Amino acid sequence: MLRKNYAVLHREKGCNAKIQAKLYFSVLIVLFTLCSSCSKDDPKSEEVIVTVNTVDKTFTIDENPTENQFIGTVPGTTNQGGVTFSIIEQIPVGAFRIDAKTGQLYVDNTSIYDFETNTSITGKIKVENGNVSKESAIVITINDVDEDIFVGSVELRSQEEVDEFGLNKYREITGDLRITKGDDLEDPIIDLSSLNTLETIGGNLAISATSTLQTLEGLNNIGNVNKCIIFDNPNIEDISALEGIMVTSFINVSYNPKITSLGVFSNIQSLESGIQITENNSITSLQGFNNLISTGGGVRIVQNENLNNVFDLNSLTTIGGSLVFNNNPNLINLNGLNNLETVEGNVWLMDNERLFDINGLQNLTSFNGEMIINFCDELQNVDGLKGITSIELLQIVHCDSIQNLDGIANLTSVDVVSIRNNDSLNDFCGLTTLINNNFSGSYTVVENLYNPTIEDILNDNCSNE
Repeated sequence: MLRKNYAVLHREKGCNAKIQAKLYFSVLIVLFTLCSSCSKDDPKSEEVIVTVNTVDKTFTIDENPTENQFIGTVPGTTNQGGVTFSIIEQIPVGAFRIDAKTGQLYVDNTSIYDFETNTSITGKIKVENGNVSKESAIVITINDVDEDIFVGSVELRSQEEVDEFGLNKYREITGDLRITKGDDLEDPIIDLSSLNTLETIGGNLAISATSTLQTLEGLNNIGNVNKCIIFDNPNIEDISALEGIMVTSFINVSYNPKITSLGVFSNIQSLESGIQITENNSITSLQGFNNLISTGGGVRIVQNENLNNVFDLNSLTTIGGSLVFNNNPNLINLNGLNNLETVEGNVWLMDNERLFDINGLQNLTSFNGEMIINFCDELQNVDGLKGITSIELLQIVHCDSIQNLDGIANLTSVDVVSIRNNDSLNDFCGLTTLINNNFSGSYTVVENLYNPTIEDILNDNCSNE
């Protein structure tokens, strides 16, 4: 019985072992199949094909660029990692360089970028990733620009600098042109003829502190400037080279003892700013301003020793600032200002010792600033002020020939009256209208031949005759 049972048990164990073996083998086959399937799906196990892309490119640039000026960027991409850039060829050689990492192109030899020599530059660029590369054909088109325009301002301080600048034959300066004395006393400016191609100055023309320059020959073709300043030139005699110059803003001709004429400004009809004519002891008139109609700023005529008339201001109707005649010892009258109607600032007539009358101001009606007449010893009267009705200040001091104030009889409003030290003034009846118009301003009348109080004028005691 035991043997039989053992035999049966032994047969069952054998069957179980065979079954287990079959199961184990089946599992191995499944695992192998799965592993094979996974390995086929894994991209890491596949070989990657590297690609590089670029395109041909055209750039443009103005001629005469600066060294290392940026031109543009050559395109380049890859599907794996990054690309590098290198120059295969360029015509002409040396025209540009390239950044190996970014593909950015820069100017190398600037002399190649001359439109008159080369209208374009060509080249080939390699874009590569390892052993894979492509080429980009590039064209750099050069733009023609006006080479006779100087951009900016220039200051010339020696004859050498003048001549070197003149070699460029510029037609236009976009900024200022300043001609002045430099530190090199061995090379003063004596000749401007090399500047004869200049036609336009976008800013100001300033000629100042030259020690030996006698003429402005060389500036003959300049037509337009913003401001014209001729200042402190002891030896300049002739400025006729500027004949017909058009100034838009301001004219200052001062401290030039040998200049005899201002006729070069005869084409100017208006100025955005004004005029300053100071200490030009050889001029006798304001010839050159005969067509000037209006100024946005003041007109200042100061300390011109031999100026004896202002006839050439006969077209002037409007002054946007102040009118000043100061210390012109030979100026006799203001005839020439007969058409002047408006002064938006003040009128100062001071230290003009031979000024005989101011009748040239007779049409001045639009004015309410300060009227100051001081130290005009030969002035006979103020009849030229009959058109004025309202001002801030009336000051008449040390005008020893004035006898009456009949010329201001139409004044109705004044903030301050100051009339002093006029040795012959004994008739103040010209103030009657003002005083009777409820005058409440400041009143100073002293050390004249007669010095009436406000009460005297109100009581008709305006004169001691």
